Amino acid sequence: MAFRLYHLPFAITSLIIGTTVITFYLSYVQYKHVTYILPYISDTGTFPPESCIFGQALNVAALLIGVVIYIKYLQVKELVEKHPLSSINASLLNKVTLFFGLTASLGISFVANFQETNTFYFHWFGASLTFGGGAVYLTLQTILYVKISHLIGQEKTTRFRIFVAFITAFTFCICVTTAFLSYQKFTGGDITKWKIEDGGYRLHQVSTVCEWICATGMLTYISLFRDEFKNIEIDQIRIFFKD
Repeated sequence: MAFRLYHLPFAITSLIIGTTVITFYLSYVQYKHVTYILPYISDTGTFPPESCIFGQALNVAALLIGVVIYIKYLQVKELVEKHPLSSINASLLNKVTLFFGLTASLGISFVANFQETNTFYFHWFGASLTFGGGAVYLTLQTILYVKISHLIGQEKTTRFRIFVAFITAFTFCICVTTAFLSYQKFTGGDITKWKIEDGGYRLHQVSTVCEWICATGMLTYISLFRDEFKNIEIDQIRIFFKD
């Protein structure tokens, strides 16, 4: 039996978007756990009960994203091995791209399980892996697309991927820089209820906006895998007994 892989990118984006809508409503409207205009995505899943939903959903999403990234690696590997126009450098680049993609997946799990209010540095370490590793993954994957687009017939889509990868990397850099500066100026008592008088408020809002844009870019990029995965099949796992 063959699995319909092209459903995976849609399942991932639907899961993350649906989870974010629910946790945003619970944290911002229902329980007032966050009060400023646009919080960090993870701030909407910091306190229970929304943290339970947020953590479980992101753990599942991290696993599914890891699977998608590995399938993408195998696809490129197959193209590199079969077509003489592909270079040895493409093979190495594909492995490096896989590493950063799986790093981003691991980071999502960190973000899900280490809330900012409980383990600040672990949470931000996970966020850095997620968005930093994700931005690098998109950049390297786009370079691979430039190399193989003539083989898979996606020249126009590749140009759009270049745009998405650039926006994602750019907003990640702005997000991290403004986050660092805003935390240096913060004088309040609760970072989930950041007020104007707490200091660094505008920088903080720039950082949160950039994070949302960065996350949107990553989800958009993953969703573009759908059409390619229609031409890929994977058989169910089989086991063999040793003699």
